[in-house]
Amino acid sequence: MAKSLRSKWRRKMRAIKRERYSVKELKQLKSILENAENKDVNMSDICTVVKNDLKKIGNKEDQEDCKEDSSEEQPEISSMEVDSKPSKYHPKLLTDEHGTYPVWMNQRKIRKHKAKLNRVHKKGKKNKKRNK
Repeated sequence: MAKSLRSKWRRKMRAIKRERYSVKELKQLKSILENAENKDVNMSDICTVVKNDLKKIGNKEDQEDCKEDSSEEQPEISSMEVDSKPSKYHPKLLTDEHGTYPVWMNQRKIRKHKAKLNRVHKKGKKNKKRNK
């Protein structure tokens, strides 16, 4: 099929917009980098990790990532008062103690994640049978 004049015009205009917005976006990204260097934010208060489940899985890599650096002394930061407790999510399964996924997680992504966990689980069972 031949390309219409309208589609050619739209492509041309989009290219012009891309050039115009790229300058603005580059400026924004540079300012974000500058701000990130200026501030160090402690994100350990946002989500707590269940360490008992980590021991059951035996995954040392996840455990190292989740450990807090208690050796580093940080200046005292006033924390925000929150009514509800932060929920504890398992780092590998991404579920809390009740088996529910986080609110921010998309249903499609939840389905994919469950399928992946099932595949890994079945593969592990198959390997155990071979080793016996």
